[in-house]
Amino acid sequence: MNIEVVGRIRPSIRAEGPESLVIQGQSIAAKTGGLFARLTNLHRKDSGTYDVYKNSVDDLLDLHMAGFNVCLLVMGESESGKTYTIQGESTHNAGLVPLILDYLFTKLAGEQYMKDTRVRRQNPRVSMSMVEVYNELVKDLLQVPGGGGAYLDLHETAEKGVHVKNCSKSFLRDATDGKTQFRQGMARKTEASTDFGPAARHAATIIHIDLEMLVGENPKPNLSRFTVVELPGLEKLNEDAAILRQREGPTLSKALIGLNSLVTLLAGNPYADRVISYSDSKLTQLLREELGGNCKTRALLNIKPQSDPNTFSAIVQFTTKLSQVKNFPIINDSYAQELITQYRARIIDLRQQSGVGPAPMAQISNLNDVKETIRQLEVENLKLKDENERLKTRLDGMQNKFGSMAHTKTDLSQQLLMTEEEKLKVSQSLVEMQIENNKIREEAEATKFELTNKILMLTNNLMEAENDRDKHHKSARNAREKLQEMEKERKDLADEYVVLKTNYLALVREHEKETKRNDELSIELLNLVNAKAALMKQIHALSDSDPGVGDPEAEVSRVKAFVIKNSTGKVKADEILGSQTDRSQVENTLFNNKRRYERDMERMKKEHGDDRQKLEAKMNAVQKELQESRNLARERQRRLAELNAALIVARGEKEQLELQLNRLQHKVKDLGEDYRGRLIKYVEDIAEFVDKNNAGPEGRNSGRMREYVENMHKDISRSHKEREEQLSLAAQQYRESKRTLLHKYEELLIHYRNLRLQCEERGLDDIDMGPDETELKLSDSEINSSNLREITRLKGEVNRLRQTLENYKNKYGVSEEDDIRMKPGEKPAETWAALRKQLREYTLNTQKDLEEERAKLMSENIVLKEQLKESQDYIDHHLVRYKQEIVKLRKMLGYDTDGSPVLGAPTYRKGRRK
Repeated sequence: MNIEVVGRIRPSIRAEGPESLVIQGQSIAAKTGGLFARLTNLHRKDSGTYDVYKNSVDDLLDLHMAGFNVCLLVMGESESGKTYTIQGESTHNAGLVPLILDYLFTKLAGEQYMKDTRVRRQNPRVSMSMVEVYNELVKDLLQVPGGGGAYLDLHETAEKGVHVKNCSKSFLRDATDGKTQFRQGMARKTEASTDFGPAARHAATIIHIDLEMLVGENPKPNLSRFTVVELPGLEKLNEDAAILRQREGPTLSKALIGLNSLVTLLAGNPYADRVISYSDSKLTQLLREELGGNCKTRALLNIKPQSDPNTFSAIVQFTTKLSQVKNFPIINDSYAQELITQYRARIIDLRQQSGVGPAPMAQISNLNDVKETIRQLEVENLKLKDENERLKTRLDGMQNKFGSMAHTKTDLSQQLLMTEEEKLKVSQSLVEMQIENNKIREEAEATKFELTNKILMLTNNLMEAENDRDKHHKSARNAREKLQEMEKERKDLADEYVVLKTNYLALVREHEKETKRNDELSIELLNLVNAKAALMKQIHALSDSDPGVGDPEAEVSRVKAFVIKNSTGKVKADEILGSQTDRSQVENTLFNNKRRYERDMERMKKEHGDDRQKLEAKMNAVQKELQESRNLARERQRRLAELNAALIVARGEKEQLELQLNRLQHKVKDLGEDYRGRLIKYVEDIAEFVDKNNAGPEGRNSGRMREYVENMHKDISRSHKEREEQLSLAAQQYRESKRTLLHKYEELLIHYRNLRLQCEERGLDDIDMGPDETELKLSDSEINSSNLREITRLKGEVNRLRQTLENYKNKYGVSEEDDIRMKPGEKPAETWAALRKQLREYTLNTQKDLEEERAKLMSENIVLKEQLKESQDYIDHHLVRYKQEIVKLRKMLGYDTDGSPVLGAPTYRKGRRK
């Protein structure tokens, strides 16, 4: 998986000049015809930091929460906006790291992620560490100054790999704690300046955000790391490395030179069996996993709108090589962690056996130091060889000059020969040692290559085994669930079968008993009948009577038929139904009663015909009026429902508008504060500019500058005044709404008093009048709407109609028994009961609506009180501070509190800002 490179163009600043970039889609160049940087995504000048996070960082956070190591490399020239992209300015313009912390804790607290039924997640822990690499010195940014050593060393272990020894690690409670720790760490960065620029141009900042979380059935938590790296300025890639070392020293730009060399080697060998050295600098050692290792890496290139073409071409070449670097990210569960730890331990052991480790990394700095030492030794060896040749020349001259003394100095010649032989032996032994050392290195590299291949093979096998295991677990879980369901159904069927079998056996036994008993009774009855028939035959034979009378055969046949009928259990319908004569008799009796009732009704109609007609006419009129009142009540209720619906909709729209207005007011407040802050910053810059250039003539420029500063002060005063007017307008609106509410309450109280007087005058004592007027107090919890007047009026009309009907009944002497004759099938008592029930339900529903409306009004009143309190606090506290700041600025610029210039006032000189 290659490293992705995205770009961001910084907006132009004042006095920077026009933009000179050439943009074609997602590619960008410094000038026409120059090298183009091919980017995955390009954020233009109008894109904010949140847009960069949403399009280029949010997916990295999802991978981080899934268990992968991810990295964001923030790079670019100095003053291209790298620190602003990472840190931001304020809460409204937050950088990438605060946004990452906010969204990380938000997603961890979300139910959709933590309560996912497919994967069980629990006990998440977030920690953070920050280090700075400057001039090959590692500084812990989370360490309080004075609490420990100034600089730390690198260390390599099997569990952590290459890491900063004794580095502080802070466990975060929430996003606010993380952002506080981050701001404090950024404030502890090195602020020193050298002859080659401030330290920020040569320093690299590394931020680690670690997430530990138990996932699924794993015995140990998954460990994933989100690394944010701010690289040094890339403008020095255009210069030669040797010249940089000679000019700046061997360590100042060592991190950038080593990083460029490492990226070149990684881009040239994208295969998994590569063997690359990361020991060029401490920065490359710390980025061993982020560049070419177990990490999903994405680079963010910050681009200046006006850049040098040569410098930008070097940056484009570095970006192109970086996009060709291939990483191998995996999920960091417990098994992968233990496997990587095992292979790290083996590699460290092999290094110990081969003699190249495990020396402390502070003592063996890197490969460049070794190469530099070898180069120095070679130079010294050449010098020694030159000197040796000169000595040989001098020796030959001396031998020619003192030829006569050759025999006398034979011992000296022999010693010289022995010295030469010893030198040759030493040289030969040195060559043999170098050859042996090279062989050992080749064997170590081959072993490392084999181990890397084995790691990759085992990783693939592990991933395949995990996939097979997940499939088998899933199939086993499904089979277990199906088996449980089938077992449950089998138990239910077995229980039902046992119950049915038991009932069936009980019924069979009862049936057999009844059948046996019935058979026994039938046999006994037949025996009795046969005995009776035999006796009757004997009697007939003895008495010699008529054989047709009391025939025993007929008696036996009748009894047998009775037994058969009872044994079958069937009864004929004719035996159940009554005879036609009985039916006719009952029918005649009923019709005779009906005729008698009809005759009585006709007689009573003749006697009370006129009164009945009058009463019916009056009743019809009353019923018509009652129906009209019902229709009117329904219409009024419908209108009230429509008005309530419209009122609810209007209130919803009003709440939305108020919410939108509050948001806009807060936004205007924030913009006003930002605007005032910028104006104050401009005034400070102007004061600094004037202080720097106060040595020149100040004739015409002083007047213009004073006028310009006065205009800025007027703008600041105007912004403060607009904020004061906004708050005063909100307070006036709140007071006006409160006054209107009080007037409505007083009006409602007056109508209540009039309604009670009307009810007392009409003598409606059976109606609940409610509390007395003196018991009603003016409180926020008892404010009702104006709909109560309409409801009370309708109730009064209904009570008036009921009283009129009662008066008519008393006048004409109509009782409950007489109401039966008025209209068949309808009773006034039932009608009035239904009417009372409807009125009761309507009253309860209306009271419920009024209670809801009252609660809503109370909540709105509380919200308005809080807003008024907040506005008053703002006016009382912030306005005084703003006035003090204005007076302070006036004094700094040589003005008194009224804004008039003070003669002879000392000029304010601001120190140099870092």
